Amino acid sequence: MKTVKDPGLGSAFRKPVSRLMNGDGTYNIVRKGGLSGINDFYKFLVEIHWFWFVLILVGGYFVINLIFAFIYYFIGLEQISGADQNALSDFKDAFFFSSQTFTTVGYGALAPKGLAASYVSMIESFLGLSSFAIATGLLWGRFSRPVLKIAFSDKIIVTPFEGTTAVMFKMVNMRNNVLLNSKVKCLFIIDKGTGEHSFNKEYAELKMETDEVKFFPLTWTLVHKIDSDSPFYGMSLNDLNERHAEVIILVETFDETYSQVILHKHSYGAGQFMENVRFDRNFEANEKGQVVLDVKAINKVIPLDS
Repeated sequence: MKTVKDPGLGSAFRKPVSRLMNGDGTYNIVRKGGLSGINDFYKFLVEIHWFWFVLILVGGYFVINLIFAFIYYFIGLEQISGADQNALSDFKDAFFFSSQTFTTVGYGALAPKGLAASYVSMIESFLGLSSFAIATGLLWGRFSRPVLKIAFSDKIIVTPFEGTTAVMFKMVNMRNNVLLNSKVKCLFIIDKGTGEHSFNKEYAELKMETDEVKFFPLTWTLVHKIDSDSPFYGMSLNDLNERHAEVIILVETFDETYSQVILHKHSYGAGQFMENVRFDRNFEANEKGQVVLDVKAINKVIPLDS
């Protein structure tokens, strides 16, 4: 096996490491002492799921208004003109006055008339303007961040190919947009498996039959032919699993939606290798002469004897 230099993932390990990169492209690394999660607040809010992002925005809006409503309530509603002096309505009016001040709407039905309420409303209105500016920036950051939606086959297969054997996996663009000049680089990682340094990692670049396409509208099947120069040469599936074999894929493509080059990572680990099957075709022509692509059938494999 012709090895290459450590690409930055580390090579010396005293204990077995199942994989260096997770299937979704994130690193299989537990960071201690660094910035992560809510400690890296901007990154956290830009990358979390939309449900949690909206929940944080809406929840934060109500919490801030509740805090200021309590302040107005303890100051006394007599400092807010238009407020109902009925004890049952005090807090309700305080909350609505807070929301009008926070959003700087100011309908006019409620207004501060006391010095204390005026100071508090001045602080809240500034906080409201700042909060909406931050929320707008976060929304822009989330919408403008280029993200590829490329799906990979669940399994990476070892199957006959042109009189020999090859390693194959498939990828497809989930979006109905145009990807141009798409390039793929594949890295093979495996434990040395012998001696004192048996858990140290070895790296090799996989030579693909086709590693670049000008257009990427359909499924792309990546093929690495296993010959005497291949790092897969002479290895069984059991060897690959025992030595924690991993294939990391780096995709580089030009996305017309964002008008820029975007990168995407994916990884196959031990346990995802399969043999004695082949990928089934997931696109065909219809009666109108159009090519029909079934994106969800990317994972479909069939036995070699069928």
